[in-house]
Amino acid sequence: MNEPCRIAFLYVGGVHHVAHTLPVAAALSHRENMKVSAFCADATVEAEVRSLLGDFPMAKVDVRRLRRPGLLDCIGRPSLAKLPMLWRSRRDLRDFDALVSAECTSIALKHMGVTRPLYICQPHGAGDRAISYEPRFRRFDRVLVAGSKSARRMVENGVSADRVRQVGYPKAEYLADKARSRPRPFENDRPIVLYNPHFRAELSSLTQAPEIVRAIARKSDVNLIVAPHIRAFENASAENLQRWQSLAVPGQVLVDTGSPRMIDMSHVAAADLYLGDVSSQVYELLLLNPRPCLFVNAHGVQWQGDPDYAFWKLGEVIAPDGVVPAIEVALNQADRFVEAQRTAVAETFGTLEGSAERAATAILDSLGELR
Repeated sequence: MNEPCRIAFLYVGGVHHVAHTLPVAAALSHRENMKVSAFCADATVEAEVRSLLGDFPMAKVDVRRLRRPGLLDCIGRPSLAKLPMLWRSRRDLRDFDALVSAECTSIALKHMGVTRPLYICQPHGAGDRAISYEPRFRRFDRVLVAGSKSARRMVENGVSADRVRQVGYPKAEYLADKARSRPRPFENDRPIVLYNPHFRAELSSLTQAPEIVRAIARKSDVNLIVAPHIRAFENASAENLQRWQSLAVPGQVLVDTGSPRMIDMSHVAAADLYLGDVSSQVYELLLLNPRPCLFVNAHGVQWQGDPDYAFWKLGEVIAPDGVVPAIEVALNQADRFVEAQRTAVAETFGTLEGSAERAATAILDSLGELR
């Protein structure tokens, strides 16, 4: 009897990566002669993996923990833990046939002596910023992207075309209908604005966020969900979290600093208008249906013609002090950017139905072609 094919899914980048690739792990586990494992960075990630597997009751995925040097428990910064965890776990991973990750740090294992497996990256998100197409992708044996936009940009940035496969977006295939069915987070029927600043303050409006939130609460007749990228809070102190929560207004302003709704598409499903800057979550929102979008140019970026800001063509680009009047205008001109948004969504995600199965097939085909 042939030995089973052993495939490991690595979750070293945070809890927000899990939904991107776990549906693929579940799909692979149904294939003949497969042994699928999920390696988790910490207890929070492991809990998310086990929780999501509850939606795939027939999946057979062995959930394991990556090895953490004891010192890391005191660091408190997940980004600093990645390489030490991979180093400590290298012997656990070296005999797999393929390692699948949603981020690039895992490619470092190849330089730690883990040379047998194929390295396959299925990037989390489908944004436009250059980091989405960084040089480390060139080192992977396969890169599984959502749609034609990402495939084109991967090749333009040096990834060999024969290593790129378009598979769709398994996260949204899994979560979109569930997100749409959730109840509105406010009891009134005022329009809901989702404010989603990116975690990198030097690129985003994160520093100006408290002033923006207070202005909306004082002057605008809308409900507001304040949900920055989840990594904005990965090293936050209790005092910092309390400062964010102090922006909440019962019945009008909801501030989310770490609930599951930040990563399960609940907020993007609930919104009537997107307010953000450089987060790729705008594409997840537009995938569900076209809606008005506003992008805060907090640093005076000359963005026109820059492919890293392609999504800024899908709504109005505004200064931080122009948010309140722009919201009213955008809600009254809801259809202005609809055609551009639909085109962008089609190029970004391709065909949603069957995404997880296509990704699973691409992984198995890679093993057949390259082993």
